[in-house]
Amino acid sequence: MPSRTRFLTLKQLRFIEALQRRGKMGLAAEDMHISQPAASRALSDIEALLGRQICARSAHGFVFNEFGEALAVRAKRVINEMDNLGRDLSELADGLRGRVHVGAVTTAAIAYVVPASLALRAIAPDVQIQIDVEPSATLMRRMREGTYDFVLGRLTSDDDPSLYDVRRIGEEALRFAVRSGHPLEGRKKLSFADLSAFDWVMQPAGAPSWLAVAEAFALEGAEFPSRVTYSASILLTLAIVARTNAIAPFADEVAHLMTAEDLSAKIVTLNMAGEAVVSSFNIILPRAELLSPLARRFLQLVEAEVEQR
Repeated sequence: MPSRTRFLTLKQLRFIEALQRRGKMGLAAEDMHISQPAASRALSDIEALLGRQICARSAHGFVFNEFGEALAVRAKRVINEMDNLGRDLSELADGLRGRVHVGAVTTAAIAYVVPASLALRAIAPDVQIQIDVEPSATLMRRMREGTYDFVLGRLTSDDDPSLYDVRRIGEEALRFAVRSGHPLEGRKKLSFADLSAFDWVMQPAGAPSWLAVAEAFALEGAEFPSRVTYSASILLTLAIVARTNAIAPFADEVAHLMTAEDLSAKIVTLNMAGEAVVSSFNIILPRAELLSPLARRFLQLVEAEVEQR
C-alpha cells in the first residue's frame, strides 16, 4: 500500500483533508473550489489509486474508516509542511512578513505571548499572528498534527519527550478570586478549610490547576469542596464568580488581569495563609522541524519576556 500512497498528488491530499474536516462532499468541493461532481470523481480516483475505500457515506455525511483517518492525519501534516515551505520562502525575502501560529495555556499567553506579539507587531506590522489559548492536552494534540510553530504548555502522557525541545519556564502560583463584597473579602490569612463550604468553579478534575488545589487542601487536611462546577472557560468562570459567592482559582497573571481597575470586573482575590502552585510549564518546539525566520524572531521575543520575569 505505501507504494500506492506515494503517487497521491498534493491536490488529492488537500481534498482528503477537506472531506475529512468538513464531512460533506458539497462543503469539501466548496473548499477546493470545484464542483460537487468533480469532488465525487476525485474521491473515486483516490480510492481507485489506493485500492480500497477510505470513507463511507452516512446519513450525516462522510465517515472515514481507520485507514482514511490515518491518511487524513498524514495529509494534513504534508499540507502544513508545504504551506510552511511557501511561507518560509516568502519570509526569507525580508524577514518581516508571513504568519506565525502558536498555542499557549492561559497564563503563558497573558504573561509572555501577548507582550511578545505586541513587540513583534511594532517591528513587523504586516505579520499574521494567531494565538490559540487552550489546555495543554489540546495544544499538544494539535502540535502532533503539525499545527503550531511552538507551544507554551506541558507535555502530556501521549507525547514522546525525545521528539521535542522543552525549555522550562516555571511554576504558576494560584490566586483565589471572588466577587467584590464576598463574605471572605478582607479576611487575613485564610486557611483552605475556610474555603471548603463555598461553591467553586475550576478546571476539570485532573487538570494542572485542579491538581494544585486538591493538593493544597490535602496538605492542610481540609475537606475538598463538595459543590464544584467544572469548566475550562475563563469567561464562564468569571460570570459565575461575579454573580455568586463561588470561588475560582486563577494563575497569578490571570488574577492580576481580572482584578485590574480598568476592567471594572469587581473581582478581588483572597488573602491566603497557604499557597497552591501548579507544576511548571514550558516552551515546546518539535525537534524535527525548523522554525521559519518569523517564528524564530517571535520565539526570541517570547524568551525575552520570560527572562525579564
